Amino acid sequence: MKAATCFLTLVLARMLNAEVFAADDLPPYVRLASGVSGHVHPAACVTKKGTVLVIFGQQEYIDLRITRSSDGGKTWSEPAKYAPTQKVNIYPGSLTTLSDGRILHVWNVWYADKEATGGKTRFAQFSLSVDDGQTWSEPKNLAKPKVPEPHSVLRHPIIELAADEWLFPLMDRTIVYDAKTGEERPFGDGRNHGLVPIVKTVKGTLISGLGLRSTDGGKSWDAVSPFPKIGENGWRHDLMTADNGWLVAGEVIGPGVGGDKWRFVVSKDDGKTWDFSAAKDFYNPGRPIGGRACPKTVQLDREILGTVFYDVDEKQPGGSGVFFLRTPLGNL
Repeated sequence: MKAATCFLTLVLARMLNAEVFAADDLPPYVRLASGVSGHVHPAACVTKKGTVLVIFGQQEYIDLRITRSSDGGKTWSEPAKYAPTQKVNIYPGSLTTLSDGRILHVWNVWYADKEATGGKTRFAQFSLSVDDGQTWSEPKNLAKPKVPEPHSVLRHPIIELAADEWLFPLMDRTIVYDAKTGEERPFGDGRNHGLVPIVKTVKGTLISGLGLRSTDGGKSWDAVSPFPKIGENGWRHDLMTADNGWLVAGEVIGPGVGGDKWRFVVSKDDGKTWDFSAAKDFYNPGRPIGGRACPKTVQLDREILGTVFYDVDEKQPGGSGVFFLRTPLGNL
């Protein structure tokens, strides 16, 4: 009996060790691209077919690239040039999967304006895909900013308020865009939230990256405090909603351009409170991060989140790159 028990214990120990070694052998992050520079700022979405799409800046101003995964972010296609932006100077934007299955990609175009700081400013442009991101429509323009400062820029997914009513949290204005007519109107109480994410929870509550919460469609807002530090640099931070009702924010810790690490902060009560004591690091290279990272998190399935981010530190193995991380939602 004792011999059998010892044998089973030994077998179990070896099995556990094998699992540990197998886990250790797997890279914590999948590299999507190398040799990136400038405003890399990736965007991500999951299509109705379950394809994960990522678009990022390979080279400053001139080269947006698209890559796709059909296995939940484990393997990726070779990044290809994103055709609709090859003739303009671009600043990266966002991806959104619409309720009818179309994919909306919004990016930002630089143009000359002698009244703007540096002699140039930006406006938003978008394209749609009806075939899972394989091909894209001719670009359409949103209105240019009425004054050169602030620029008109989008960095976060839109909210589909209705079939043809899209909420755009632009830097210069927060608007509802009519996709049929091209007309726009102020959203909710008319305030400008600036370049921060705005998300809609499973209960229909709106959460703004400014640390605001609305239960009446944006007509009024209540302040939430403490709140993840999204509003300070809204263009680089992330906020998303999970199917189980949680909200997940990406927050950077540390000084300097890139900070030292990124962590997830979660709200489990529809955005009323945030559990900072249980925040989980998801990227900590043990050195200052190269660049802004600009993580974007999407839900891959009921149990797994996927986060894309970049790091331009050339001293890391493989040099600068774009990376993808899978995180069990239950770990948060």
